[in-house]
Amino acid sequence: MLPKSKRFTKEDFQGKRPKVFFRSNLLDIAALTLPVQKFACVTSKKTLKRAVDRNLIKRRIFGVVQELKRPATHSLIFYPKKGSPTIPYSQLQKEIQKAFDTLY
Repeated sequence: MLPKSKRFTKEDFQGKRPKVFFRSNLLDIAALTLPVQKFACVTSKKTLKRAVDRNLIKRRIFGVVQELKRPATHSLIFYPKKGSPTIPYSQLQKEIQKAFDTLY
């Protein structure tokens, strides 16, 4: 899990519109320009019914973000889709790496 200083708070979201820059079958990723680099994973109850699945995908995404080289200028928000808890960790890692590559 990412440290609390690297995660978004409710105040960070207020009054800002994130711009989606990466879409795939597994997840959408939006970027905000903030002075500090932060990350969030937004999973809705409508998309993933069980809390176990929502927490699993959050832990996986934050784990991948810690491992991979992160862009230093953007704060990112991840929006997983329905099939994302069932995919292998390595495929999720490839998708996020592809998104980081398109950000540069």
